Amino acid sequence: MCFSVEVEKDLKKLAQRFDAELLIQDESWYEDNKKRAEDRDLVKRALNLARKPSSNIFREPGADQRIFPGYFTNVIMEENGKRVFKKMRYRVRPSYAKSEIPTKYNVFNARIDALETRDTWKNLFMNQHALLPFKRFYEWVEYNGQKRLVTFAPQDRSLMWAPCLYDYWENKKEGIGFYSFAIITDDPPPEVSEMGHDRCPIFMEERFISEWLNPKISTKEKIYKDLAKKEPVYYLNQWVA
Repeated sequence: MCFSVEVEKDLKKLAQRFDAELLIQDESWYEDNKKRAEDRDLVKRALNLARKPSSNIFREPGADQRIFPGYFTNVIMEENGKRVFKKMRYRVRPSYAKSEIPTKYNVFNARIDALETRDTWKNLFMNQHALLPFKRFYEWVEYNGQKRLVTFAPQDRSLMWAPCLYDYWENKKEGIGFYSFAIITDDPPPEVSEMGHDRCPIFMEERFISEWLNPKISTKEKIYKDLAKKEPVYYLNQWVA
Protein backbone atom coordinates (compact mmCIF):
# COMPACT_ATOMS: atom_id res chain seq x y z
CA MET A 1 0.00 0.00 0.00
CA CYS A 2 0.97 3.66 -0.22
CA PHE A 3 0.91 4.73 3.43
CA SER A 4 1.48 8.45 2.85
CA VAL A 5 2.82 10.84 0.24
CA GLU A 6 4.49 14.24 0.17
CA VAL A 7 2.59 16.64 -2.05
CA GLU A 8 3.76 19.78 -3.83
CA LYS A 9 2.62 22.90 -1.96
CA ASP A 10 3.19 25.33 -4.85
CA LEU A 11 -0.19 25.25 -6.57
CA LYS A 12 0.85 27.84 -9.15
CA LYS A 13 3.71 25.57 -10.16
CA LEU A 14 1.33 22.62 -10.55
CA ALA A 15 -1.20 24.72 -12.44
CA GLN A 16 1.43 25.67 -15.01
CA ARG A 17 2.91 22.18 -15.17
CA PHE A 18 -0.40 20.41 -15.79
CA ASP A 19 -2.42 23.19 -17.42
CA ALA A 20 -4.98 23.07 -14.61
CA GLU A 21 -6.73 25.75 -12.58
CA LEU A 22 -8.27 26.17 -9.16
CA LEU A 23 -11.77 27.57 -9.56
CA ILE A 24 -12.85 30.19 -7.05
CA GLN A 25 -16.24 28.57 -6.60
CA ASP A 26 -14.63 25.20 -5.80
CA GLU A 27 -12.34 26.77 -3.20
CA SER A 28 -15.31 28.58 -1.64
CA TRP A 29 -17.35 25.36 -1.63
CA TYR A 30 -14.54 23.52 0.16
CA GLU A 31 -14.05 26.28 2.75
CA ASP A 32 -17.81 26.37 3.44
CA ASN A 33 -17.82 22.62 4.12
CA LYS A 34 -14.75 22.94 6.32
CA LYS A 35 -16.41 25.70 8.33
CA ARG A 36 -19.59 23.66 8.79
CA ALA A 37 -17.44 20.72 9.96
CA GLU A 38 -16.39 22.78 13.00
CA ASP A 39 -19.72 21.63 14.42
CA ARG A 40 -18.64 18.18 15.67
CA ASP A 41 -22.22 17.14 16.48
CA LEU A 42 -23.26 17.89 12.90
CA VAL A 43 -20.33 15.86 11.53
CA LYS A 44 -21.09 12.89 13.78
CA ARG A 45 -24.71 12.95 12.66
CA ALA A 46 -24.08 13.65 8.97
CA LEU A 47 -21.35 11.04 8.50
CA ASN A 48 -23.02 8.54 10.85
CA LEU A 49 -19.92 8.24 13.03
CA ALA A 50 -19.73 6.22 16.24
CA ARG A 51 -18.42 9.25 18.12
CA LYS A 52 -17.73 12.92 17.59
CA PRO A 53 -14.41 13.60 15.80
CA SER A 54 -11.70 15.13 17.98
CA SER A 55 -10.77 17.67 15.30
CA ASN A 56 -12.06 19.08 12.02
CA ILE A 57 -12.39 16.23 9.52
CA PHE A 58 -11.13 18.50 6.73
CA ARG A 59 -7.49 17.92 7.67
CA GLU A 60 -4.72 19.23 5.43
CA PRO A 61 -0.95 18.58 5.36
CA GLY A 62 1.36 20.37 7.77
CA ALA A 63 4.76 21.92 7.11
CA ASP A 64 6.13 18.59 5.82
CA GLN A 65 3.37 18.50 3.16
CA ARG A 66 2.61 14.84 3.91
CA ILE A 67 -0.89 13.50 3.52
CA PHE A 68 -2.17 10.40 5.28
CA PRO A 69 -5.47 8.56 4.83
CA GLY A 70 -8.15 11.05 5.84
CA TYR A 71 -6.21 14.16 4.79
CA PHE A 72 -7.28 16.51 2.00
CA THR A 73 -5.13 17.70 -0.89
CA ASN A 74 -5.48 19.11 -4.40
CA VAL A 75 -6.14 16.48 -7.06
CA ILE A 76 -6.53 17.08 -10.80
CA MET A 77 -9.65 16.03 -12.68
CA GLU A 78 -11.32 17.04 -15.94
CA GLU A 79 -14.52 19.06 -15.74
CA ASN A 80 -16.41 20.70 -18.60
CA GLY A 81 -13.53 20.06 -20.97
CA LYS A 82 -10.74 21.52 -18.84
CA ARG A 83 -8.42 20.38 -16.08
CA VAL A 84 -9.26 21.65 -12.61
CA PHE A 85 -8.03 21.15 -9.07
CA LYS A 86 -10.41 19.69 -6.50
CA LYS A 87 -9.72 19.28 -2.82
CA MET A 88 -10.21 15.58 -2.14
CA ARG A 89 -9.79 13.35 0.88
CA TYR A 90 -7.16 10.64 0.60
CA ARG A 91 -9.45 7.69 1.41
CA VAL A 92 -12.59 6.99 -0.54
CA ARG A 93 -15.98 7.34 1.01
CA PRO A 94 -18.33 5.89 -1.64
CA SER A 95 -21.26 8.01 -2.76
CA TYR A 96 -23.64 5.33 -1.49
CA ALA A 97 -21.98 4.90 1.93
CA LYS A 98 -24.26 5.35 4.94
CA SER A 99 -21.23 5.22 7.25
CA GLU A 100 -17.45 5.22 7.02
CA ILE A 101 -15.81 2.04 5.76
CA PRO A 102 -13.93 0.51 8.74
CA THR A 103 -10.25 1.46 8.92
CA LYS A 104 -9.21 -2.19 8.63
CA TYR A 105 -10.13 -1.94 4.93
CA ASN A 106 -7.75 -0.15 2.59
CA VAL A 107 -9.82 2.25 0.51
CA PHE A 108 -7.02 4.73 -0.15
CA ASN A 109 -5.09 2.43 -2.52
CA ALA A 110 -6.76 0.70 -5.47
CA ARG A 111 -4.92 -2.35 -6.74
CA ILE A 112 -4.80 -2.40 -10.53
CA ASP A 113 -5.86 -6.06 -10.52
CA ALA A 114 -9.02 -5.23 -8.51
CA LEU A 115 -10.39 -2.26 -10.46
CA GLU A 116 -13.22 -4.32 -11.90
CA THR A 117 -13.81 -6.77 -9.07
CA ARG A 118 -13.93 -4.72 -5.88
CA ASP A 119 -17.24 -2.96 -5.27
CA THR A 120 -15.55 0.27 -4.19
CA TRP A 121 -13.70 0.63 -7.49
CA LYS A 122 -15.71 -1.01 -10.25
CA ASN A 123 -18.20 1.85 -10.69
CA LEU A 124 -15.43 4.47 -10.60
CA PHE A 125 -13.08 2.83 -13.07
CA MET A 126 -13.65 4.20 -16.59
CA ASN A 127 -15.90 6.89 -15.14
CA GLN A 128 -14.30 8.99 -12.40
CA HIS A 129 -10.57 9.34 -12.97
CA ALA A 130 -8.16 11.85 -11.42
CA LEU A 131 -4.43 12.50 -11.12
CA LEU A 132 -2.36 13.18 -8.00
CA PRO A 133 0.95 15.07 -8.42
CA PHE A 134 3.37 14.35 -5.55
CA LYS A 135 7.06 14.28 -4.69
CA ARG A 136 7.67 11.03 -2.77
CA PHE A 137 5.84 8.22 -1.03
CA TYR A 138 6.32 6.51 2.34
CA GLU A 139 5.95 2.88 3.32
CA TRP A 140 6.33 0.72 6.43
CA VAL A 141 8.50 -2.33 5.78
CA GLU A 142 9.99 -5.21 7.77
CA TYR A 143 13.73 -4.77 8.33
CA ASN A 144 15.78 -7.02 10.63
CA GLY A 145 12.63 -8.11 12.43
CA GLN A 146 11.38 -4.55 12.98
CA LYS A 147 8.90 -2.25 11.31
CA ARG A 148 10.68 0.71 9.73
CA LEU A 149 9.49 3.63 7.67
CA VAL A 150 11.18 4.24 4.33
CA THR A 151 10.58 6.90 1.71
CA PHE A 152 10.95 6.53 -2.05
CA ALA A 153 11.50 9.30 -4.62
CA PRO A 154 12.27 9.07 -8.34
CA GLN A 155 15.90 9.76 -9.19
CA ASP A 156 16.51 13.01 -11.08
CA ARG A 157 12.83 13.92 -10.90
CA SER A 158 11.30 16.53 -8.57
CA LEU A 159 7.73 15.47 -9.22
CA MET A 160 5.76 12.35 -10.03
CA TRP A 161 2.06 11.67 -10.60
CA ALA A 162 -0.28 8.77 -10.05
CA PRO A 163 -3.64 7.88 -11.63
CA CYS A 164 -6.48 7.90 -9.12
CA LEU A 165 -10.13 7.02 -8.80
CA TYR A 166 -12.47 9.43 -7.02
CA ASP A 167 -15.99 9.59 -5.68
CA TYR A 168 -18.26 12.24 -4.23
CA TRP A 169 -20.28 11.75 -1.06
CA GLU A 170 -22.87 14.15 0.30
CA ASN A 171 -25.45 14.33 3.04
CA LYS A 172 -27.87 16.77 1.45
CA LYS A 173 -30.07 16.96 4.53
CA GLU A 174 -27.17 18.17 6.69
CA GLY A 175 -25.56 20.18 3.90
CA ILE A 176 -22.09 18.67 4.00
CA GLY A 177 -20.12 16.69 1.40
CA PHE A 178 -16.69 16.07 -0.05
CA TYR A 179 -14.70 14.40 -2.82
CA SER A 180 -12.38 11.52 -1.95
CA PHE A 181 -9.80 9.52 -3.90
CA ALA A 182 -7.58 6.46 -3.99
CA ILE A 183 -4.19 6.02 -5.66
CA ILE A 184 -3.89 3.12 -8.11
CA THR A 185 -1.00 0.79 -7.28
CA ASP A 186 0.80 -2.02 -9.08
CA ASP A 187 3.62 -4.48 -8.46
CA PRO A 188 6.80 -2.61 -7.47
CA PRO A 189 10.00 -2.23 -9.49
CA PRO A 190 13.01 -4.24 -8.19
CA GLU A 191 14.52 -1.40 -6.13
CA VAL A 192 11.26 -0.98 -4.16
CA SER A 193 10.72 -4.72 -3.78
CA GLU A 194 14.27 -5.15 -2.46
CA MET A 195 13.45 -2.77 0.38
CA GLY A 196 10.66 -5.10 1.46
CA HIS A 197 7.56 -3.55 -0.07
CA ASP A 198 5.18 -5.30 -2.45
CA ARG A 199 3.24 -2.35 -3.95
CA CYS A 200 4.04 0.93 -5.69
CA PRO A 201 1.96 3.87 -6.96
CA ILE A 202 1.71 3.82 -10.74
CA PHE A 203 3.82 6.60 -12.28
CA MET A 204 2.04 6.72 -15.62
CA GLU A 205 3.64 8.07 -18.78
CA GLU A 206 2.85 11.74 -19.22
CA ARG A 207 1.50 11.30 -22.75
CA PHE A 208 -1.43 9.28 -21.39
CA ILE A 209 -2.63 11.80 -18.79
CA SER A 210 -5.28 13.43 -20.99
CA GLU A 211 -6.74 10.08 -22.00
CA TRP A 212 -6.75 8.91 -18.38
CA LEU A 213 -8.61 12.02 -17.20
CA ASN A 214 -11.20 11.59 -19.94
CA PRO A 215 -11.79 7.81 -20.15
CA LYS A 216 -14.95 8.18 -22.22
CA ILE A 217 -12.81 8.89 -25.29
CA SER A 218 -10.94 5.61 -24.83
CA THR A 219 -11.59 1.92 -24.20
CA LYS A 220 -10.97 -0.27 -21.21
CA GLU A 221 -8.33 -2.25 -23.10
CA LYS A 222 -6.47 0.91 -24.09
CA ILE A 223 -6.59 2.33 -20.54
CA TYR A 224 -5.05 -0.87 -19.15
CA LYS A 225 -2.28 -0.62 -21.74
CA ASP A 226 -1.67 3.00 -20.75
CA LEU A 227 -1.41 2.08 -17.07
CA ALA A 228 1.13 -0.60 -17.92
CA LYS A 229 3.43 1.94 -19.60
CA LYS A 230 5.12 3.73 -16.71
CA GLU A 231 7.58 6.60 -16.67
CA PRO A 232 11.16 5.21 -16.82
CA VAL A 233 12.50 6.07 -13.35
CA TYR A 234 14.64 4.57 -10.63
CA TYR A 235 13.44 5.02 -7.04
CA LEU A 236 15.95 6.18 -4.47
CA ASN A 237 15.15 5.28 -0.86
CA GLN A 238 15.91 6.72 2.54
CA TRP A 239 15.12 5.51 6.05
CA VAL A 240 12.82 7.85 7.96
CA ALA A 241 12.33 5.88 11.16
